[in-house]
Amino acid sequence: MPHNVSDTLACLHTRLFNRAVAHVSAAVIGMIIAVSQIFNGISDISAGFIVDRTRSKYGRARVWMLRMSIPYAIAAVLLMTVPQHVGQFAQAIYVFITYNLMLTVVYTMFQLPFATTMTYMTRDQDERAKINIVRMAMSPIGNILVTYFFTRILNSMPGGMDSQRNWIVLTAIYASLAAVAMLFCFACVRERVQVLDEYGEEKIPLKKAIPALFKNKYFIMLFLFFVFFAMYQTFSGTMASYYCKQIIQDSNIIGNVNAACYGISIFATLLLGKVMHLTTKRNWCIIGALFIIAGSLIVQIAPLSVTIVTVGGLLRGIGMTPILGLIFTMIADAIEYGQWYTGLRTAGAIQSAVTSGQKFGQGIGSALIGFIMSASGYTGAAVEAGSKAAATIANLYIYGIAILGAVMIFILLFYKLDKEYPQIIKDLLERESKKS
Repeated sequence: MPHNVSDTLACLHTRLFNRAVAHVSAAVIGMIIAVSQIFNGISDISAGFIVDRTRSKYGRARVWMLRMSIPYAIAAVLLMTVPQHVGQFAQAIYVFITYNLMLTVVYTMFQLPFATTMTYMTRDQDERAKINIVRMAMSPIGNILVTYFFTRILNSMPGGMDSQRNWIVLTAIYASLAAVAMLFCFACVRERVQVLDEYGEEKIPLKKAIPALFKNKYFIMLFLFFVFFAMYQTFSGTMASYYCKQIIQDSNIIGNVNAACYGISIFATLLLGKVMHLTTKRNWCIIGALFIIAGSLIVQIAPLSVTIVTVGGLLRGIGMTPILGLIFTMIADAIEYGQWYTGLRTAGAIQSAVTSGQKFGQGIGSALIGFIMSASGYTGAAVEAGSKAAATIANLYIYGIAILGAVMIFILLFYKLDKEYPQIIKDLLERESKKS
């Protein structure tokens, strides 16, 4: 939950605070976010290699929860202290620096080790799956605690959202609570997996770690899967807004679709923990992708029906549940495969490289939408029924998303690690027993 709070706070800062208080233009904010995403992708990879080379009495990954707790609280508050009596250029520079300090440096150096810690807690697939399911169930709650209550509390304070002091005070409270949550995780979590690979407690040279990364076929599969899953998320969120506004011609419906999609995921994620034993993680993700496809194609039954479009969002939300609930456990399994196949355990590097595919996919998805919409003649104004722009919006929302779901299924058809994993762990434990 703390990593969700930090991400959402940063989004609120860029979207609301800078427009209501600092008055930095939307175009400048968009450019800052776009450029920062490049740095963010690089920082993910760097953080992965840093975690793999970390050695401390508290472990390799868990220690970063302790190290980043106070810097996180400070960085969050700095986001809200944009100077008021300077020019817009100086404000933009300040926003760029603090935004990257928060997300590119502090958030990355907490979130990446936070995700990697699971691989050092246990090697049991079921235990890892349950850990990640709880994590994914809590994430929407963290998001709701910020997005729903933050602005409402702000508006109830003297001066409302236009008061910089209100933003600073409330952010400091939220950030302090998140820092306490980080320290709580640090105090309660233990790294129980002892690494006995080729290098043991020695730091793996980068010239060895990088080639080992690309010898891991399951890492490559999961990287590609994350690219297309992120493209799906971008297409789903962006085209839902276009579809509701331009095709149904009611922007308020966007809230219904998003509530159906993400609201059901909280309940479905908890239910997943009860039924995940019925089949493999790969099969659950394929089932999820099938629900995503169904949620898209069902709109074709009645394209202007609010009920059908909302049901489509509900089906996509159900489809996202097994993917978000199990995909990070599959990354953990790929880490064990990498150690078995190459002799090197590069947990942080694999975790960061795979999740960087998510940012890569978001960038590709946004660029594709922009290019296709521009080619259709869409200018941002209202579109006429039957026009090329209207057809493009409908096709991207219905068939574009369905195609991305089909690509995800195709990638997963080559994923065989669920069946191979028991023998891989058996071999690893035999090797390590000889070294201990």
